[in-house]
Amino acid sequence: MTVDKAAIERDLRASWDTLKSLVDALSPQEITQPGVIDSWSVKDLLGHMAFWAEKAAFDLKLLAAGRAQEIDTPGTLETLNAWNAREAEARRHKSVEELRAEWLHSYQDALAALHHTDAPLLETDVKGWPQITRFLGTTTEHYKEHADHIRAWQRQLETTEA
Repeated sequence: MTVDKAAIERDLRASWDTLKSLVDALSPQEITQPGVIDSWSVKDLLGHMAFWAEKAAFDLKLLAAGRAQEIDTPGTLETLNAWNAREAEARRHKSVEELRAEWLHSYQDALAALHHTDAPLLETDVKGWPQITRFLGTTTEHYKEHADHIRAWQRQLETTEA
């Protein structure tokens, strides 16, 4: 299998554009309102997505440097949840503006890292998964997943406010 980087980049950009449009349309009050996913607000999601996209970029840089063995993965759902909780706590006191900037930078960094990684390297198996699968799961698919969460939350707000 040969990775089609151009198609992957297009899909990444499209999922980002969709998500960014959703976030940009929210009021300052809506961005900080809890309940999008459990107690998390869109603000919390921005930090969450920023962490994972930044990790995706960092991991591709490790891969390109021949250091795939240094790529850290959660491994279990328990560890994944612990990482998410740790990163949410680390960003809890940041402003919406700070998190929005971090979120934007993380996307740009992930896109640039993808662009600069040779396509065959993306197929490298890292701890049981092709690295491109990990990358997509923490960027493109992650953006789509949380766009769906935001849409569902908006629909829920509309029905409870009506």
